[in-house]
Amino acid sequence: MSGLRYAVGVPNVSEYGDPRLLVDLACRAESSGWDGVFVWDHVAYRELGWAVADPYMSVAAIAAQTSRIRVGGLIAALARRRPWKFAREMATLDVLSEGRLIVGVGLGSQGREEFAAFGEDPDPGRRHETGR
Repeated sequence: MSGLRYAVGVPNVSEYGDPRLLVDLACRAESSGWDGVFVWDHVAYRELGWAVADPYMSVAAIAAQTSRIRVGGLIAALARRRPWKFAREMATLDVLSEGRLIVGVGLGSQGREEFAAFGEDPDPGRRHETGR
């Protein structure tokens, strides 16, 4: 597999909250010569009521409809997930994408919208200390 030189990151919120649009954009990126397409990893975003597509369901659909580009999420907020479940999901996506998956992890952002709103600690320092 060739290296990654040029990639596009697309939001999964608002007008981009439609996974069919994300797949279409990825197919267009692949046919235009881009090397990768990465979908944001948000469960909510600044405006209440915005559509939000699941990033990894979207990446799975993108992987099924493309053949060359690298795919993944920008950046997986591991503090919102069980690590063993996330690892299994990524292993499955790697098989579906035939090795084209790139995984990056972090603490997440949007503390008020994506953590506190769901009863989780919004402070990234405390999420880091506890692993959640």
